[in-house]
Amino acid sequence: MRVIGGESRGRRIKAPRGMGTRPMRDFVREAVFSMLGDRVRGARVLDLFAGSGSLGLEALSRGAVAAVFVDRGRDPTRVIQENLDILGMKGRGRVVRAEILDFLRRYAPPDEPFDLIFIDPPFRIDVNYRQEVLNKLIEGGFLGPSSVVIMQAPLRVPVTEPPPGLEFRERRKYGESAVDVYMKMENDVKEAGEEGGR
Repeated sequence: MRVIGGESRGRRIKAPRGMGTRPMRDFVREAVFSMLGDRVRGARVLDLFAGSGSLGLEALSRGAVAAVFVDRGRDPTRVIQENLDILGMKGRGRVVRAEILDFLRRYAPPDEPFDLIFIDPPFRIDVNYRQEVLNKLIEGGFLGPSSVVIMQAPLRVPVTEPPPGLEFRERRKYGESAVDVYMKMENDVKEAGEEGGR
């Protein structure tokens, strides 16, 4: 596995052993970051179900200022820390070993919310759990007015309905997987005002 773009482009990163994690495929990751474009530079990133940390590491390589990586597994959290060390990014990354909903209930975000949130759970995780993750992001104040949430899901699974304050924007299809994009509702108010309330 390699970093695709930015300062660490082409650098190899480690993946956890076994079949417990399923990193986002390279071509999907490349498509996601092409879609995000300049939003990545200067962003604060939260990588949930982080696995190898490939999404957060990619963001750091492309100019994100900081990333928090959360995974419940001992091996994934160890591998993420090793990857941060390999890429010289340990000063910009924090690794937390926790069950995701427990983390979202207990973690108090710093003064600034996260700009980009990646959610890449195992495909067996059901829609109800995905819904609760989105709920906790809103309830816990993790999202700012320009935050973007990216969630990967099996294509066969319906889009997870967002809670009030978060809007589903689009579903992009890549083989048997889908990437769902959500944004804070404040974006609509700003955009409408800027363009004459269209």
